[in-house]
This record gives sequence, structure tokens and C-alpha cells, in this order.
Amino acid sequence: MPPAPIPTPPSGAPGSTAPTFSLTGQTPPEESAPEPKDTLGDVANGFKAVLGAIFSWIIFPVAVVLILHNFVFQAYHVVGTSMVPTLHETDYLIISKVGNTASLIQRTFGSNTQYIPPRGQVIVFHFPKNPTQIFVKRVIGEPGDRVVVKGGNVTVYNKDNPDGFNPDTKYEKSDTVTLEDTDEIVQPGNIFVLGDNRTPNGSYDSREWGQLPSSYIIGNAVLRLLPLDQVRIF
Repeated sequence: MPPAPIPTPPSGAPGSTAPTFSLTGQTPPEESAPEPKDTLGDVANGFKAVLGAIFSWIIFPVAVVLILHNFVFQAYHVVGTSMVPTLHETDYLIISKVGNTASLIQRTFGSNTQYIPPRGQVIVFHFPKNPTQIFVKRVIGEPGDRVVVKGGNVTVYNKDNPDGFNPDTKYEKSDTVTLEDTDEIVQPGNIFVLGDNRTPNGSYDSREWGQLPSSYIIGNAVLRLLPLDQVRIF
């Protein structure tokens, strides 16, 4: 007769050993303790974020405005009537400083370049006899020109125009009378300026206080922005 089978105790019975299994073949990992918070790192990151916001929203825009104001464009209100009929009291002008800034950069690199705006341009400048005052006039004579005011007319002589020409024909009425007889040669680095208002005592300009050194020039008018019904590009 075959031997009787030996009974095995049920699982969990005394003397039994329950088999253990692992799906991965490894013992379960031990639980790790949570890492401590990096308080100093959080503060530093927050500080960087605040500095970035200040730079983006305050420092950078202010720097751009200052650069534009000092080297590119500037706005002025016209005071007085020396440039009538071209400009009137309270007109709002936009002035370009680009030409002056370009000359400044060239001088910085050793070039003896001076900013001489072309004849006919309306410019804004510091009054040489009192630089706290700001004037607006028109360029009439450039370096080397001979400017003659006689018989109520303005005549400019130079190598291109040995017989002379009247620079007023483009922006003055044909019957305009310019007083204060003058006859002088514009020196290097200087310009001769006049106001467009040629009535008696209408403009205080180079006829009375002399030539304007280029170092006093702020810039040239490029736009009359106000009044809105008289917007004009120069």
C-alpha cells in the first residue's frame, strides 16, 4: 500500500512558516525623513525677484527716459514772439539732439568735430551771455560765411555764392525789413542766428549779441506738436 500523505498544518497554525514574496526581489525601502526647508534660499530668491521687478519697472524705464532726454529728444514750450510767424507763444516743440550727440561721440574718440546745423534750421540753444536762458532762432550764417544786413535786407556771401544770396526768401515775406546793419564773417565753430520776427525789437539775436558758439546749441526743432491744429514737421 502507498504511504499515507503527511498532513501540513494550515497557514497561521503553530509551527507553520508563511512564505514571503517580493515583486521586485528587494526588500521595501525604509521611509526617509522630510528635508528641512531652505529658508535662506527662499529669502534670497524672493529678494532677487523684487530686484528684478524694480529694475524692469523702474530703473530701466527711467534710464531710457534719461538717455532719450539728454541725447536724443527734448521738449520745449516757446516763450516770446521772436520767431513769429513761424512759432508763437506756448507752441510745444520737439527738439532733436541727434546731431549734437553724434558730434559729442566723435569728439570723445579724438575727432575735432563740431555740431554746425545747416542754414535755415530752427535751433534751440543756451544764450551765451546767460546760459540759464534758452533761446530759439534760425540759422542764417555758417562758418566762413559773410553775413551782411543792409538796407533792410540780409545777404550771405560764401565760396559757393560769391555774388551773395538772400537766405530769407524761403521763410520771410518779400516785404520783410531787417534792421540793425551788420557786416561780419562767421568764425570757425560759430553760427549767425536771427529770429523770424524782423519788426523793430522783434528779436534779440546775433545782430546785437554776436555769433553763437556751437557748444551752446541744444538741438534743432523737428516737430511742433501743439497746438494740434498747427502740427508741423521742420
